[in-house]
Amino acid sequence: MKKHIFTLILLLPCTTLLAQATFKAGWNTYNTGTITHLYTYAYTYKDSIKLSLTDSAQIIISADSSVVITLTYPYHDKGIYKTINYFSPKKLLVKTEDYKDDNMLEIKEWKYDDKNRKDYSIDDNKANGNIYKKYYEYATDKKNGDQIITETAYFNGRVEFYTKTYIDKKNVKYKEVRLNDNNKDVVHIETFIYNADGKLTERSVFFPEWKVTKKFPEQVDDMKTKCLLVLPVGIPDKMTQATKIPYIKKVFLKNKLVLADKDCPHFEFTFRNFSNCDIVVATTKVNNGKKVILKYKETFSSPPPVQAPVQVKLVPKKTGGK
Repeated sequence: MKKHIFTLILLLPCTTLLAQATFKAGWNTYNTGTITHLYTYAYTYKDSIKLSLTDSAQIIISADSSVVITLTYPYHDKGIYKTINYFSPKKLLVKTEDYKDDNMLEIKEWKYDDKNRKDYSIDDNKANGNIYKKYYEYATDKKNGDQIITETAYFNGRVEFYTKTYIDKKNVKYKEVRLNDNNKDVVHIETFIYNADGKLTERSVFFPEWKVTKKFPEQVDDMKTKCLLVLPVGIPDKMTQATKIPYIKKVFLKNKLVLADKDCPHFEFTFRNFSNCDIVVATTKVNNGKKVILKYKETFSSPPPVQAPVQVKLVPKKTGGK
């Protein structure tokens, strides 16, 4: 029998209140809102369905969604990789920290103007000591009303290059001009070409110094409507932490005819039980492979706010007499 190899990702946000009601990020302590356990499996099918764990991760989201921590446990690496994302009250990403175990690898920060447009970023690479900074300025083209974004890039305190990005009134980027560190010499001009549906189909890059144009076709997703569907799982079973593997196998067997549709060389089917589980089966752009993403969702109520311990003085209750 033909052998099929897939990649399976199990996403497991837990609703049960776990022991870790709070977590630390930086110097602060946050209430835990959601914990998501992410398991990645290799899926093979020959005479039976077999799942092999390849790696796992854990995503912790604060109750106010201001901090998101992702812990990754690679199967072939003893280290633990941690990424901490900090968000502003407007839900804009303002800071990212990357660690391996307790060693910081990289820190990134962003600032925004009063229109929520990015106007500054810094990338401090602790591994190699390099620091990258970018400043952004926004202007309107007086001829056609298009937006022009000017980016000034610094490498270790020195200007490296300038970039001018052109965006039309429909908020579509159509041209990008890279200038040398003198802000005069053009390094290249990149033009973006779209089809009638607004999807990017080609990038054309012109190099003035050599008077050469290189074209880079973009892969357009031509997936048919019938191959991009949300369907019921088709089984009455409830999914739990303990039953996730049998549940996956039952959903595959129940929907094997849908997955074998020869009219769908590229597809993405989401099988949903409408309570706590999504199973997404899709083709990938790499080597025409297939992947399976299992989202097991148990949303739990946020723990009470972090408070200092309250000391209570016990007073004996009078039962009569003096």
